Amino acid sequence: MDATLQDIPIDCLVAHPENSNHMTAEMLRKLRRHIERTGKYEPLTVRPHPSAEGKYEVLNGHNRLRVLRAIGHQSVRCVVWDVDDDQARLYLATLNRLAGSDVPERRAALLEGLLGTFDIADLSALLPDDRRQLEELERLSRLEPEDLVAGGASDKHESRLPVILDFVLEEAEAKEVNLALDTIRASADEEISGGQALVRLARFYLAQCRPDPAA
Repeated sequence: MDATLQDIPIDCLVAHPENSNHMTAEMLRKLRRHIERTGKYEPLTVRPHPSAEGKYEVLNGHNRLRVLRAIGHQSVRCVVWDVDDDQARLYLATLNRLAGSDVPERRAALLEGLLGTFDIADLSALLPDDRRQLEELERLSRLEPEDLVAGGASDKHESRLPVILDFVLEEAEAKEVNLALDTIRASADEEISGGQALVRLARFYLAQCRPDPAA
């Protein structure tokens, strides 16, 4: 399959009618801020339109196209593939969904490096990460090594020394956990951190599962 890289007039680009990949409004805003800030974006993947002369059908990059239209781009950098309808559907179903997942420790190290250069307001406007997560990571990065305890804190220091809990979840499981923690934080009478929300979740579970002394 031959592919060429071209700058195509934006009015010649047509969304594939079977596209199923959509971003939330918040993610679109972040994508727009990124493109406006850097002027850079991944080229779209398109094919010559099967029925409209001079047009191109988008296979990958529908959300980028929406943003580029909104900010007034007149042309778009595209990779052009010459594929038939069946191949187009196959690529539509895979290109928009194939993606790796972050290794949590490496993601945290990457964000910590960014926090040394950018402030949280800028990062939360550009990255998919929640601002509260960035604030918590920044707080932890300021702690001295002796303040980071892997476990087994003495009663004397248990109330003031943070403990790092290290575990990895599948993406779907992480979404469930984050939804539960966000729900707890939203219903709290005061502003609490993600760690404090996790403690409340644990206490609720323990209260439900603890044997009744009167039984």
